[in-house]
Amino acid sequence: MKSSVGQYLIVAQKYNRGQAACTVGIDITELRQTETALALTAKAVESSSEAITMTDASGNHIYQNSAFTQLFDYTTVEELNAIGGLLNLITDEKVAKQISDTMKNGKSWNGEVSCRSRDDRIIQIFIQIDAIKDVKNRTLGFVAISADITKRKQAEKQLYENEQRFRALIENSTDIIQILDKNSIYQYLSPSQKRILGYTPQELIGKSVLELIHPNDRWWMKQVIEGVKQHPKTRRGLDEYRVRHKNGSWCVFDAVVMNLLDDESVRGIVINCHDVTERKSAQEKLLHQSLYDSLTDLPNRALLMDRLQQSLARTHRNPNYLFAVLTINLDRFKIINESHGHSMGDQLLVEVAKRIQTCLRPIDTVARIGSDEFVILLETVHDRGDAIGLATLIQTAIAQPIELDAQRLFITASIGIVISSNDYQWAGDMLRDANIAMARAKAQNQGSYLLFTSSMHNNITEKMQLEHDLHQAVEMLEDLDSPVANSFLLNYQPIISLCTGKLLGFEALVRWQHPERGIISPVKFIPLAEETGLIIPFGQWVLWEACRQLQQWQKIYCQTDLIVAVNISGKQFSQPNLILHIQRILQKTGINPQRLKIEMTESVVMDNAESAITVLYQLQELGIQLSVDDFGTGYSSLSYLHRFPINTLKVDKSFVTNMGVNGENCEIVRAVVTLAHSLGLDVVAEGIETEQQLTQLKNLGCEYGQGYLFSKPVDIARATALLDTNFFIN
Repeated sequence: MKSSVGQYLIVAQKYNRGQAACTVGIDITELRQTETALALTAKAVESSSEAITMTDASGNHIYQNSAFTQLFDYTTVEELNAIGGLLNLITDEKVAKQISDTMKNGKSWNGEVSCRSRDDRIIQIFIQIDAIKDVKNRTLGFVAISADITKRKQAEKQLYENEQRFRALIENSTDIIQILDKNSIYQYLSPSQKRILGYTPQELIGKSVLELIHPNDRWWMKQVIEGVKQHPKTRRGLDEYRVRHKNGSWCVFDAVVMNLLDDESVRGIVINCHDVTERKSAQEKLLHQSLYDSLTDLPNRALLMDRLQQSLARTHRNPNYLFAVLTINLDRFKIINESHGHSMGDQLLVEVAKRIQTCLRPIDTVARIGSDEFVILLETVHDRGDAIGLATLIQTAIAQPIELDAQRLFITASIGIVISSNDYQWAGDMLRDANIAMARAKAQNQGSYLLFTSSMHNNITEKMQLEHDLHQAVEMLEDLDSPVANSFLLNYQPIISLCTGKLLGFEALVRWQHPERGIISPVKFIPLAEETGLIIPFGQWVLWEACRQLQQWQKIYCQTDLIVAVNISGKQFSQPNLILHIQRILQKTGINPQRLKIEMTESVVMDNAESAITVLYQLQELGIQLSVDDFGTGYSSLSYLHRFPINTLKVDKSFVTNMGVNGENCEIVRAVVTLAHSLGLDVVAEGIETEQQLTQLKNLGCEYGQGYLFSKPVDIARATALLDTNFFIN
């Protein structure tokens, strides 16, 4: 009989008052083993990292391990039962009902669901629910094992989104991804290939990448591909190569080529191509716009200066090489532009540009550098005669009638010419000198040409310095009452009665006492002041100073009808605040307005006659006397003259000077005097220097005069001394 070791339950029973006993031994080894297994299982369930829960057959929660508590934040089975149990944690009610129906049928269920924890977290889990049945296949309960897959699902979602994003980028990218084999044959092309170049991937796979590349660029592509083959996983750039579009046009690409032949996931040469056709086109357009005039499509200043500088460099290398620069300015273009409109003005410029081009050789350059200014770079000339001949040819071409919109226009051009020399280092200097010559030609005789000389530049330099000094001098006059410093002064030339010899008054004439050059003639600085606009503040000071001096004379001179005449320039006359300024001076000095006479030339009042009439009447309302200076030298208009509220006509000095030797001038003066008297005006003759002129003027009935016969312009002290003088009494 074989013996075995086990666990037994011994039951002993005494009988017959202890005289006998009955002992029964029951083998419980298997029971103890089962209890041990159950204890171990319970411990394993409790310590499992997966959330485990049990329910009875009715679905009541009867057990949960610590992992379940930690995952869902329900600490007891009672808390979970209070909300309806495990299935109520599932966020999708349809899924929860499906699981419930499965359990009611005593079947198992597994799958991925989303649950909401007690602390309101959404948890992704994989749950396995199994039915617990007895030997008769009756459902005793359920055990559910839940694994937290939240992080895995998030990673999967991120991976999916990345894949979708990458796919969208590839399909919609402006780039084309190409994969070639080691023989440069297409193995893969991204879908963007069709959108960008018109070819489907299927049309190109199996063909060489070189087939679509411009013949002149193929060698470059070959060189780059062969270069990356020698060095795995290296990349090289490929700038601006041309690829044929399916429609036959050429597109421009940049690319990066990378050798991934040894990469198992790729096994090819990858080309990332970027379409730069639009950028290249825009760059070329911008470059053209930066170098060419938008209206005429001629080179602009920038391109001209570059070519001119190159020609200068050639001159420095070869002293025998000569070229010329001609600046062309259209005469009276502004008038045409304003009278016919800017559109017609533009058409005229285009036509002039064409006419100039017909006069040039292919090696020459014509550029438009201003509104109506053109410049010619005349290459390879023998002497200045070549440049002069071209200037004459161009002027003849431009002067021909121009038919635009059924209108016939005429225009001329003034041209300045400069010939190259080793003295020039910079293109700008040559252009400057050509402009100087052109401006001189335009000033002397429109429609002519002039060759630049060094004396022209000296005159311009002197003018610039004079302008600088004039600016500084005028700035000192900012405070009219008490200027900081004053290098200007007024001289006064007597105006006398030609009948009595008595003093009528003075004409105020400005002088400039330059600190270095001494007295500068008004002939030099007055036109410059007009040109620069300095005549406005400068003229205000002259008017103020003349009125202030008149105030002083009225205090010391018993003759209360003394007059001071002040010249007003065209720019002053057109100032909108002229009347207010004069009113201010009259108020501050307190002079009688009738003792002030404003003088202006014919051109000032005739340039804009209608508006001039308004200003003249405003001056008259202030009580100021008005005089037209240099009468007869401008374009007199009798139709307007009788409408002007003027008091005096002044006969220009040029007519008076030649009265004795030129009977025609005498008749002109007679006509002026007669006209003035017929209009109720008095007459002042300027520039009387001889007794003969005085006699003739008196015989013609001229009332007043001024000139060196009586007195030259003098300073304040000498003018004051003349107040009681009778100029006919020695």
